[in-house]
Amino acid sequence: MDKIFAGIELGLMVILFISVSLSKKYASAKWRLLYAAPILTAILFIYMDGIKREAAGIIAGAVFAGLGLFVIKNKWKRIIPVTSGLMIMVSLVAINISPDYMRKNYAEDFDNIVGILKEHYVIAEEKGLDFDQLYTEYAPLFKEVDKSQDYVENYKLWLRFLSNFHDGHVSYYVKDDKHAEKAVCESFGNDYGLSLIKLSTGEYAAINVEGCGHSYSITEDGYDELAMRDILKAYEPSNAEANRLTLKNAGIHNGTIITKWNGKPIDEYFDEIDYYMDQFPVKENEEFYRPIYVAGIGRDLSYGETVIPEAMKESCKKTVEGVSAETVSVDITFINDKGEEETVKAPNLGSYFRRLFETEKKLNKGILADNLSWQRLSDDTAVLRIYSMSYDYKTYNGADYTEMTGILREELLGLKQDGVKNIIIDLRSNTGGSPYFVEGVAQLFAPEGEQLTYYNAVINEKTATYERGADGKYIKGVPSTFQGEDIWHDGQVILLVNAATVSAGDDMTYIMGAYPNVKVMGITRSNSSCQAVTQFSGEAGLVSFSAVPTLFPDGSIAIDTFADRIGRTPFDERIPLDQEAVTAIFDKDEDYIMNYAINSLDAQ
Repeated sequence: MDKIFAGIELGLMVILFISVSLSKKYASAKWRLLYAAPILTAILFIYMDGIKREAAGIIAGAVFAGLGLFVIKNKWKRIIPVTSGLMIMVSLVAINISPDYMRKNYAEDFDNIVGILKEHYVIAEEKGLDFDQLYTEYAPLFKEVDKSQDYVENYKLWLRFLSNFHDGHVSYYVKDDKHAEKAVCESFGNDYGLSLIKLSTGEYAAINVEGCGHSYSITEDGYDELAMRDILKAYEPSNAEANRLTLKNAGIHNGTIITKWNGKPIDEYFDEIDYYMDQFPVKENEEFYRPIYVAGIGRDLSYGETVIPEAMKESCKKTVEGVSAETVSVDITFINDKGEEETVKAPNLGSYFRRLFETEKKLNKGILADNLSWQRLSDDTAVLRIYSMSYDYKTYNGADYTEMTGILREELLGLKQDGVKNIIIDLRSNTGGSPYFVEGVAQLFAPEGEQLTYYNAVINEKTATYERGADGKYIKGVPSTFQGEDIWHDGQVILLVNAATVSAGDDMTYIMGAYPNVKVMGITRSNSSCQAVTQFSGEAGLVSFSAVPTLFPDGSIAIDTFADRIGRTPFDERIPLDQEAVTAIFDKDEDYIMNYAINSLDAQ
């Protein structure tokens, strides 16, 4: 507000300076009244925003400009706005360097966003959310963050608050890029050289182990997908390189059974984990990924607490009492290759965020190929990779996907004629997109005839909200239908999904998973989030959330999980994550999930 005020006042000074020449040409006593404008503007500003020390020069400049009401000589009429302008500029400099003007209104952001969510988040009832109770719980915490101005704690607190929604479409983004990078680096603990996973046998195993196979390494020089290599290097303690192979030298490798973390069983940490990088609406999906997050918890540190090098502590305003980045560690108890239990002290290698990110990427990745591209896997099997439900820019915001459907139809018929019997559609980590894209693909595999998918909800134009009927369900609007062609009725289809298959990815899983020749497989279910999304922007960050209901024919909310957090998309076979899978994924960099799906077709 103060910067806007300064800009207005500077503009008025320019006008006053120019008016001197104009008053000569068009003589009138009314020109003098212009000198009252800065004072009136200052009075309005003070009324709206009060008086701050740094803005004193702006107000003083406005008052000084008022002297023009009483002077006659043109020389002084020019000197006055120039002098006032300089006073305003001095104040503007003070504003730009003042710590008070760099403050973010974290508490106000929370209040505003909660108000929007309370009015426009469309599945609060189905999720069992009580906004009043949540506000009572979190508002004092956001007020504390507002006092400390700790943007990392603000980010963590938003993740905690939004984790109550269990909705893949609900997320928080930090607006300031530098703050965003540091926030994620400091929100998931420290890197001790491995991640953890629960095997299908029920044991916990080390994965993505430093220095083993194709695991992520702190010395990684490959493609920097996150464009964060430099900032992550800054989080490495001075002894990171010397300590990086501690686990490998101790005999811990991918697949090594881990029995305790700092003397406690892994599952005893689960109650501490109250936020994740992404949301897991399905409870069983959360249970699958939860051990990965335990691996960032250090000795005597709370979940998410990240000890950073001394060189960064001042800029990050982040310290952990009595602990340095060089000394933080964990005791990892494991079963060695002799079958005996032993313990190794694993030192801190830096921020855990990157290894966490790489672990989930290795588990979730699909075939690296262009969207809607085919790969021939064998004489009778081909895979179609769909990582996004988008075809091109022209069609994305519309409903006409006939060109795409026509091309896919010809490709499918060509494969069929060439002897292909099995199609694998790789939807792993599908980020969603257009529901009309989904229908454009699904119609080729759907049974012949009209297929009814969803209804939209009726919006109240006056209130811009979706209202429920007497039965508690949203009022149904226009249905969405398409014509099934069933051109693959004599072949088999596998949909490969995971917890990162979200939105329109869930949509395709739901629609096609119901067809008799389609089988849905993965190491986890799809995400189960399918309402249309919008965003609301605060001062420090913005929140995306489900804002437009999608309804089943019976009027109930489509696909999203309810308060029970049970997945509602089809899921026919869970691919086991065993020692063979760990070796293939993290040592050999193989696509174990795809190979498993191919082998399941061969076994039929």
